[in-house]
Amino acid sequence: MTPVNEEQQEHPRSSMWLGGLQTRILLIVVAAVLIVQGIQVGFYVYDRTLGRAAIVAESIAPKVISVVALYEAASQTDRRALLRAVDTRFFEVSLRSNPPNLPLQVLDLVTVELREQLAVLGNRPLGIWTFDSPLRRGTLISLPVADTGVPRWLVFRISVEPRDPNETARVGAWIVVTLVVLALVLWAAQYTARPLARFAEAADRFGRDVGAPPLPEGGSREVRRATRAFNRMQQRLRRYVDDRTMMLAAVSHDLRTVLTRLQLRAEFIDDPEQQAKTTADLDEMQAMIESSLTFAHDETVEELRTNVDLAALLQSLCDSRIDAGQAVTYAGPDRLPFEGRPVALRRGVANLIDNAVRYGGEAEVSLAVEGSEAVVTVADRGPGIPEELFERVFAPFYRIESSRSRETGGMGLGLSTARTIIRSHGGDIRFLHRTGGGLVVWVGLPMHTDGQ
Repeated sequence: MTPVNEEQQEHPRSSMWLGGLQTRILLIVVAAVLIVQGIQVGFYVYDRTLGRAAIVAESIAPKVISVVALYEAASQTDRRALLRAVDTRFFEVSLRSNPPNLPLQVLDLVTVELREQLAVLGNRPLGIWTFDSPLRRGTLISLPVADTGVPRWLVFRISVEPRDPNETARVGAWIVVTLVVLALVLWAAQYTARPLARFAEAADRFGRDVGAPPLPEGGSREVRRATRAFNRMQQRLRRYVDDRTMMLAAVSHDLRTVLTRLQLRAEFIDDPEQQAKTTADLDEMQAMIESSLTFAHDETVEELRTNVDLAALLQSLCDSRIDAGQAVTYAGPDRLPFEGRPVALRRGVANLIDNAVRYGGEAEVSLAVEGSEAVVTVADRGPGIPEELFERVFAPFYRIESSRSRETGGMGLGLSTARTIIRSHGGDIRFLHRTGGGLVVWVGLPMHTDGQ
């Protein structure tokens, strides 16, 4: 059973990615670009379809109607001259005895517009086709006319626009420009969100290490103001923690002097029974003060992070206890590089192993890599801990009196110290019930520490 990270519970990986500032900026700009491009494409499509159809029809139909009207009104001798006069490179006119033998043309916008405008010529069998040659695009129109009583057909071949040889290149250039713009937008979004990402990393780092360095100020005006406020808060909290720890150390040190005097005076108590009880209480107070001084010393002394073999560290802890005759086993890899504070890690895990041996008679230590975490578990077959006390037992000096009295050892700082050490590495520690009885202490340590 592996505990789920609280941040992962509240923010699944997909929603974390979609909820990032960088992603939101990118989506907003991309949406704006797509809207603008969509409007441009809409105008282009309209211009190339409805708009183009109307313009082509309006430019062709009047000329065709005029030529037909002039042809039918002219004399037989003038008709040939008329056709030669109106025939040009882009407006070819010919007289044929039969209409073009072409397949039926699928109706398009230009054809529909032309049929509507050429309806003024009467109910004539009208043929309209579009052609698309390598050099030109155009329209082919055939319609019957009366010529000496014999039906003939006027055939118009009208080139409405030359083919653009660079059309494919223009489309490719448009795609390239769009991709370049999107790449620049992505870079700008990353550049804008980078200070906030550093801010979030610094806040997370401060949560693990109160002595973390201040965050360099950078980014927009709002981000710089937030960074300055964060650095001031970090400085105040560091002073508060230092003052609290120094006060604890000072009080413990002064109490040790008073206890020494009380121990000397206890020697002069005449009643042996009262003398023994008083001496036992003073010894217990002395042990508590020594534990407090050790705890305060560990809080104030900052150990530098270094590369450590976590597997070797656990094996050495287990081997030393096996040599002492304790029932301790290790299961896991022979080597696992990790960046952390080796002395603090050794002490924190040692407290967990010693608790398992003391109250459960054995300790089964295991190490595994799960995702981006190094997971250490310490299992025993002891009486366990009630689930409602899972959190309370981490409080300093708290002990479960029914099974963990002072005579069995410990001042109630082992678990508190272990959790402080684990959390200072960015990890967490939790209790799990063990199948068949006993307790499992689960420790998760992140393999990456955000640059720490």
